[in-house]
Amino acid sequence: MQKRLDEEQKNAKELEDVMSQDANKQAEQKIKLETEMQILEKCMEDMKAVYRLNQEKLGFNYDVLNERQQVFQKQKKGLKSKLNKDTQKLREELEQFKNQQAEAKNQNTLHTKDYKFFTNEFIKLQKRFEKFEKADDKRIKEIWSMNDQEARNLVEKIMHADKVIHLQQLSIKWEPPRDPFFAFLSESNAVAGDSSYKGADSATQGNSLMN
Repeated sequence: MQKRLDEEQKNAKELEDVMSQDANKQAEQKIKLETEMQILEKCMEDMKAVYRLNQEKLGFNYDVLNERQQVFQKQKKGLKSKLNKDTQKLREELEQFKNQQAEAKNQNTLHTKDYKFFTNEFIKLQKRFEKFEKADDKRIKEIWSMNDQEARNLVEKIMHADKVIHLQQLSIKWEPPRDPFFAFLSESNAVAGDSSYKGADSATQGNSLMN
């Protein structure tokens, strides 16, 4: 009996160890994925900030150039002698504006690509995280169900053996355990077990009378 109890405790400890290991692995994977998600979110926010800054710079430069152009138009009326010089200067400013606009456009294109890339990576990471989380939950439930059923079967076998020992070997009355832990045993199993031992009870009583 002590050996059976030791085996039962050993099985329970192994079950706890397996569940603990799976829980630790799941926690580590979850922390890793959450860290990666935070990094990608930080990168995405940085890209947004750079994009907004470039957009503001482009708008500011555009406004400055528009203001300068208006000033040049006003000066053109009173300063015809400087028309050529002012026109050349205006062309230079416009050329500079175009270059800045082209450069800003290229930068915005690059940042837009990076933003889309990190957004897609973030979405993929979210899907992977959900997939791993569902798989881990399913695995834990399957392991728990399997070990729970094995433990129940083992308890039923032990009760079966205990009843046989009481009735056939010790010739004493046997009562099922009253601990709430054994509440999972169905009444149908209990009835079936009682009927299977009626012959054993009769044989025990007959031996007692003969003795």
